[in-house]
Amino acid sequence: MASEQPFFDFAPIWQAKSLLIEGFGIAMFSAIAGIFFAILLGLVVAMMRLSRYRVLRAIAFIYTQLFRGVPLYVLVLWIYFGLVFAVGIDIPRIPSGIIALALLNSGYLSETFRSGILAVDKGQREAGEALGLRPWQVNRFIVLPQAGRIVVPPTGNQFVDAIKDSAILSIIGVPELMKIAQEQANMYYRPFEFYTVAGLLYLVAVILVSKGISRLERRLARFSREKIEASSDADKTVSEVGG
Repeated sequence: MASEQPFFDFAPIWQAKSLLIEGFGIAMFSAIAGIFFAILLGLVVAMMRLSRYRVLRAIAFIYTQLFRGVPLYVLVLWIYFGLVFAVGIDIPRIPSGIIALALLNSGYLSETFRSGILAVDKGQREAGEALGLRPWQVNRFIVLPQAGRIVVPPTGNQFVDAIKDSAILSIIGVPELMKIAQEQANMYYRPFEFYTVAGLLYLVAVILVSKGISRLERRLARFSREKIEASSDADKTVSEVGG
């Protein structure tokens, strides 16, 4: 009589390890590329929301409402399948996934960046203008560096969401981790083992990113304190010399 199949069998995982690692790499690449372009787009849209021109503010508002309101599942299908039928643009699977992640996350990040910029004290901007700096110089050298420290934590959270959302790209055949896990689970009839390993890999990626963001946040806070202390010491020295 043939022996029964073991309840848990992770041997197929080892046999498919190279495929799983490759799929994990594609998932991380898609998430990183998506969040990179989302940051660029989000910053542009945030500046448009804060523009003095009503048309730019209106366009940016529609953009944020659109891509914050459309589910990623729909957005991925629309970009990959819809554009082909609508305007004849055939975008490959991985670029389609990256574009979808970038558009979705840029809608959220634009509001994050806008809030960060508004959180910078108006006196900082006025001081820059009093020194003769142009508006773009004030934004580049004074406002954006300070806002950058404020938006690090929420941007990190958005990156974590992009990593988890990359699993949705499997619906258009992107050979990322979830797609590979699904194929191998069907091949070996081991869905529990393959989906467990896929979940653990996503969890490891999220933990590493979260720890990296926390470390960056602490470094920026320490740098800010050191800068304030140095400025205070310099003011004290000038006061003593003047006295």
